[in-house]
Amino acid sequence: MLPKIRDASCDPARRGVTVPAKTARSVALCCLTGLREGRATFFAACAAHAAEHAPAERRTPEGALSRDYLGLIRSDAAAQIAELFFLIEELGLRDGGRFRSFLESHNAAMRAYLEAPERMHALGLTPQRVKAAIFPEERIGFFEFVSPPGRLYLDQSSVGRLLTEVMAPESCRRVVIALAEGGLLERHQLGSVLISSEGRLEGFYRDHLMTVANAVRNTA
Repeated sequence: MLPKIRDASCDPARRGVTVPAKTARSVALCCLTGLREGRATFFAACAAHAAEHAPAERRTPEGALSRDYLGLIRSDAAAQIAELFFLIEELGLRDGGRFRSFLESHNAAMRAYLEAPERMHALGLTPQRVKAAIFPEERIGFFEFVSPPGRLYLDQSSVGRLLTEVMAPESCRRVVIALAEGGLLERHQLGSVLISSEGRLEGFYRDHLMTVANAVRNTA
C-alpha cells in the first residue's frame, strides 16, 4: 500500500493560509495528493454508477458487483477510455467534420510510426497492430453517416484503434463492454454494435481532473 501523504500545504483546511517557503517539493506533493484523490474519486463514482445498472451476471450471489467486474471498471484501461471520451467532448469532436480531421490526424500518426520502427518498438507496438489502427476512408464516412448532430457513434473496434498506443484491442473491447453494462457508456444496435456516451463517464473524468487542478491551485 502506498504511504499516505501528510503535508500541511496540501490540507484543504489550510486554504488561504500562507505556508512559508513553499518549495517545488510541496507543489509536487500537492499534485500527487490531487492525483491520488482524483483517481480514487473517479473509480468510486464509476463503481457506484455501475452498481445501479450492471446485470445479474456481473454480480455475486449476494448482489454485489463481482471482483472481476470491478477489476474492469476500476482499471487503467477504463481511465484511458474515459479520457478519450472526455477529449472528444472537450474538443468539440462530436461534430462530424471535426471528428474526421481528428481521425485523419490519428492515421497520420500511425503511418509515422511505420516510418520510425525504433520509436514504434520502444512503445511496444508491432507493424501489424499499427496498420490495424489506421481507419479506412469508408469507415470514417460511416461514422459521419450514423452519428446524429452532437452525438458521436463509434464501434468497439474503433475505440480500440484510437487507443492502440496504450492498450491491446481485446483489453479495450472487454472494458468498453463492462462500462456499457454499468451504464457509463451506451450501446446501440444499428446493424453493428455502436458505442456512444451521454456524458456520465467523461463527467466523472472531468471531476477527477478538477480535483488535481484544485490541489495544485492550493499551493499558489
